[in-house]
Amino acid sequence: MGREYNEPRMTIDALHVIHQFPPESQGGSELYALDVALRQQALGKRVEVWSGTKHWRERLTIDSGEHQGLPVHRVHRDDGYFDHHVKMWHPGVEAAFARFLVERRPAVVHVHHWVRLTCNLVEVCWRHGIPAVVTLHDYWTSCPRAFRRRVGDEACRRPLSAASCGDCVPRYGYESPGEIADGIELYADQYRAELSLAAAVLVAVGSTADLLSRTTGVPRDRYEVLPLGYRPRFRGMPPLPVPSAGAPVRFAFWGGIGRHKGAEVLVRAFRRLLAARPGRVELHVLGGFESPEYERELRALAHDLPIVLYGPFTPAQLHAAAPHVGVFPSTCLETYGLVLDECFELRLPCITSDLGAVAERAGEAGLRTRAGDDQDLAAAMQRFVDEPDLWHQLRDRRPPPSPSLETHVDALMAVYDRARQQPRREPFVPPVGQERRLQFLLQQRESAMGKLTPPGGPR
Repeated sequence: MGREYNEPRMTIDALHVIHQFPPESQGGSELYALDVALRQQALGKRVEVWSGTKHWRERLTIDSGEHQGLPVHRVHRDDGYFDHHVKMWHPGVEAAFARFLVERRPAVVHVHHWVRLTCNLVEVCWRHGIPAVVTLHDYWTSCPRAFRRRVGDEACRRPLSAASCGDCVPRYGYESPGEIADGIELYADQYRAELSLAAAVLVAVGSTADLLSRTTGVPRDRYEVLPLGYRPRFRGMPPLPVPSAGAPVRFAFWGGIGRHKGAEVLVRAFRRLLAARPGRVELHVLGGFESPEYERELRALAHDLPIVLYGPFTPAQLHAAAPHVGVFPSTCLETYGLVLDECFELRLPCITSDLGAVAERAGEAGLRTRAGDDQDLAAAMQRFVDEPDLWHQLRDRRPPPSPSLETHVDALMAVYDRARQQPRREPFVPPVGQERRLQFLLQQRESAMGKLTPPGGPR
């Protein structure tokens, strides 16, 4: 597997585990984990990162290096389509993670995500007597599609179960109804067990905890609300210019560009807006795409429009784009929305969809539109063209800033201390046994081989 870990081999104070990490990806949860780890390091703590990646290898490989002085171990799985919920467990990653824990013996493991790694990270920590703190950055533990967005873009508040989810989960197409149902129930039980075994489970807003509890059966008091801290991105940069009379209004979207973020809704809305107000608007889209396929789809949708697509970006590039309005039309139930902190630091108003924490946190500083409705979004964007005073009115209603990163990390370190000192938590549901996961793997193998086996069986 290549060299796995950096020398010298010593115990560490905190290990952050996440599905991907900068510079590969600049999404909100990745930047949050980076900010927290750097702040902890500045406080004199030994901190490392164990990260998944979007890029598979022919053999399971762990590449160790550094990013901004942080030791980072990037895990490349050896299978395809590993974001698929039925591939949530990887025995090789589990074994490598267990070896890492034995080798480094972190005082606390902070799990930010399981996808692209393995579904039993907390269980492995529990098995080795290491407390695990979990921060839930999305609804993955309650939704095999990850974002509680059903096929057709309907925001979903159904309970996690085979009955509720069987017609919606991603599938290869040849599975039997029984296999689909077994996969969903295994998924539900696995993540209930993970949250049961964790020393603490953190969410950024109470509404996230409310929905998670209602849909998974995990008790509401299992979730602890800890608002995320924010490290200012634009210190030392001049204030952005305000929109000038008669000049185009410059709209911008930034962050990870995926279907659940409503990027294609924004492009369709911009086409409508441009037809209604030609020459009066601009659109800048900054961020990496969730997949090459989605990039091709979005570029085709925007091919004849005056839209600037930047790809991965830095805060300086966002500032240089000089947007007037941030537009965040998510079609999923967001759990926080770091982009709002950036938007408000730039002293901008915003437009959001009406779903989740982004709409909740934007408050009176933004316009809300119906999720997935490009006509409604275009109408909201047009208001900034037709009503020049609206920009100033919304900007002046920006909410108070989020807690500072320093304040947040102090609170987080107190959670770590409590996790280390408290007796090991007895789970309210038992861990899922390896035998059950193996049995499901065999079920998957047989259904897949059944599509390939020639008449009369193998020769």
